[in-house]
Amino acid sequence: METPIIVISSPRKGTGKTTLALNLAAALWSDGYKVGLFAPQNPEVKQFMEQRQILRSQSRMDLPMPYLLEKSDLQADSSEKTVVIADIPTANATDYADIFAKAHTLITVGQTADDFDWQLTHPYVNLVWEAKKNIAARGIKYLNWIAVVNQTVDDDGNIKNILQSATKRYGFRIAEPLHDREAFRYIANGYCAADMANFRKLFKMSMSDVYARREILTLTDFLWQK
Repeated sequence: METPIIVISSPRKGTGKTTLALNLAAALWSDGYKVGLFAPQNPEVKQFMEQRQILRSQSRMDLPMPYLLEKSDLQADSSEKTVVIADIPTANATDYADIFAKAHTLITVGQTADDFDWQLTHPYVNLVWEAKKNIAARGIKYLNWIAVVNQTVDDDGNIKNILQSATKRYGFRIAEPLHDREAFRYIANGYCAADMANFRKLFKMSMSDVYARREILTLTDFLWQK
């Protein structure tokens, strides 16, 4: 059985890819998945793992941990309930074209209309197009491509119009947006919004935390929809 690979990427830096990757990992292990994480040379992931290990030791609670993967590990198949999340660096995304080509799901993260207002010659579009061709060559009919507006910046509604236009041109699905909630930034402390309801003895949830958890779980459900 082939392990689903969820590739998270963005046409520019600073859109919250890693924040989304870790929050999504927590939502998936809440659903009983083992989560592998490929995030090369990512200091935010390193900090998350270190802080989470400290939290596990101090609380003596069995908080799930993603297991970190090397690029060569992404070749492996699995019969277990496992998902791999690949957090692709924006600066040299083309170096990971082979991982794009292995994707079960591609999540493109953006914050403004400019993040999705591409021309057909845009390097990111070319990268996805090559991935689609490789996926088709493997006998898979289509790439499950999803656009996520993360912590959207107010741009007078332009992003909605751009997304609607771009989805017709490029063929991605549009997920519900994620809002600028403090719970999504708990990763610096080693935990995520989806952890909090499962470990109530350790965390106290505010209403903002509840909404953040709902948003990330809604995205998780959307991943598997056709």
